[in-house]
Amino acid sequence: MNIDVILRDNDLLQIAERDGARFKKTGSGYHSHCPIHRGDNQSAFSVWEEDGKQRWHCFTKNCGGGDVLDYVIARDNVDFKRACEILGGQVATPEEIKTATEERRIRAEAYEKKKRDEYQHALDELKQARAWEKYYQNLETNENARQLWRNRGIPDEWQNIWQLGYCPEFTYYTDDGKHSSASLTIPIFTNDYQPVNIRHRILNPFKPNDKYRPDMPGLKSLPFVADNDRKDHECVLVVEGEIKAMVTYIYLDSVKWQVYGIAGKEQYRELSEKLKGRKVWLLFDPDALDQAKSAASIIGDGRIINVPMKIDDALNGGYLNTPKLRHLLKHARGVNG
Repeated sequence: MNIDVILRDNDLLQIAERDGARFKKTGSGYHSHCPIHRGDNQSAFSVWEEDGKQRWHCFTKNCGGGDVLDYVIARDNVDFKRACEILGGQVATPEEIKTATEERRIRAEAYEKKKRDEYQHALDELKQARAWEKYYQNLETNENARQLWRNRGIPDEWQNIWQLGYCPEFTYYTDDGKHSSASLTIPIFTNDYQPVNIRHRILNPFKPNDKYRPDMPGLKSLPFVADNDRKDHECVLVVEGEIKAMVTYIYLDSVKWQVYGIAGKEQYRELSEKLKGRKVWLLFDPDALDQAKSAASIIGDGRIINVPMKIDDALNGGYLNTPKLRHLLKHARGVNG
């Protein structure tokens, strides 16, 4: 059995496209929603070439990554031998399978270490640059930037607490090339105030649905935490989007609530283990009811709030207020309720 022949004769892009992927080229790679878990994040699944071989990775669920053999293993839930057979390889002896499996394990460990090192390097750069402080200082000298946050329902006091900011010219890349725009900046901290990312809300995006970007490549998109000062909140609300989480937290006006803002419909998986056993409410956008139900099932005791419009629009537009929001939370039902 020649693994290199199997890899050479099976195009990962073509196989993933047959499974439903819709790729867009970005730089030296390709991105799509993940055809394995079939999420809706259009950049969750990445394919690129490394050392002359195609590799893939799913960034929003535990589908994994690797080469085309790993893809078939994850997609079909089969072992290495069966994956080789599916891709047209000859049936191998137990010794050949053992040798090939060990080689792949070593390569996979080396790759994961490389990705961890790259992430740690990006995180160290973020902490050293302290760019969120520079963006925050822009609010002090730019009344128009302050007003942009006020227009989104975030008064000055909360702008200061969350160290929100403004970038007059943020540069980012799409498959159509290089772009720049002013942006609102959202620093993401852990519960102990360690910075883990800065999210840019692009004010004039090149594509209407491409509104958010990290401050630098390689940083993980982790949930926004509304209250970093405590970890023992009685109730937890998970909202889709950082700004929505801010507005909702302000309107709740209660110390018993923690609010998390997830960056995408699938990011609740980042919180699932942390939230198990706690009282959790899920308030996603109107088009994400299926994801909310899935999140509630994973958490175990999650309750769903279904609002016919985005929650920040409902609150800022006067369709909801603090008593009505609390009423919705009080009467929310579990996924099986």
